[in-house]
Amino acid sequence: MWEFKILKQNGWNVLKNQGYWTPFLVCFISYLLGASSFVGTGSSSSSSESYEEGSSYESLFPELEAFWNSALESPLFIAAVITVCIVAIASTIAVAIFVSGPVAVGRNRFFMEHRAFGSKFSRLFWAFKCGNYLNVVKIMFWKEIKITLWTLLFIIPGIIKTYEYFMVPYILAENPSLSSKEVFALSKQMTKDEKMSILILELTFIGWYLLCILTCGIGYFFLEPYIQATYAELYQVMREKAHGLGFADYNELPGFFPEQK
Repeated sequence: MWEFKILKQNGWNVLKNQGYWTPFLVCFISYLLGASSFVGTGSSSSSSESYEEGSSYESLFPELEAFWNSALESPLFIAAVITVCIVAIASTIAVAIFVSGPVAVGRNRFFMEHRAFGSKFSRLFWAFKCGNYLNVVKIMFWKEIKITLWTLLFIIPGIIKTYEYFMVPYILAENPSLSSKEVFALSKQMTKDEKMSILILELTFIGWYLLCILTCGIGYFFLEPYIQATYAELYQVMREKAHGLGFADYNELPGFFPEQK
């Protein structure tokens, strides 16, 4: 049985011994690339007072108001707005599928290598040049679809599936040539009787998250390397479990080496 304290201490030791700032940069860039679908546009709301003062607005910008009134009555303008919205949504989805998933796998690859002998920032983009990029995209996309569908149908099973598939990006980071059936089966076996423990491990960081709030969220970027280093230690325990119980061999989970493409 693994202990939260040991995993977190081992993760911290990795950052202390192998270096902190490269993991910091890896986490920061992966956050930017992975969070693109959550970036929205600011919306402005008008109060009743501003509405009542509309006459002053009209007197200052009569031409602008006339332009918008005519534009909103134009089918061509409305069609253009709808087209832009569709393109924006499609682009966001495309980034999430073809960039965010592989970047998450590359980030995990970095931390698994970094825990043993240090790693380079370029490993963040490892999934794009591993020779199995489309397989990584397919499995990561399918993982999100499964979790989303389970969550929409039944919230609790959705949470369970989230932890059941927790190891999927790590397994792909170790062996991106595995089929989706093999990856999901391995993750399911690894997390059997471990889901609650993984949830509790996440909750042990809640004190740090509260401190991050005091820094308006900026502190999260400095905390994330510690979290990811700890999760890397967790995966190491899970892969040792897989080898020990015999439901994975060294062909399926060969380890992490810097000379691997």
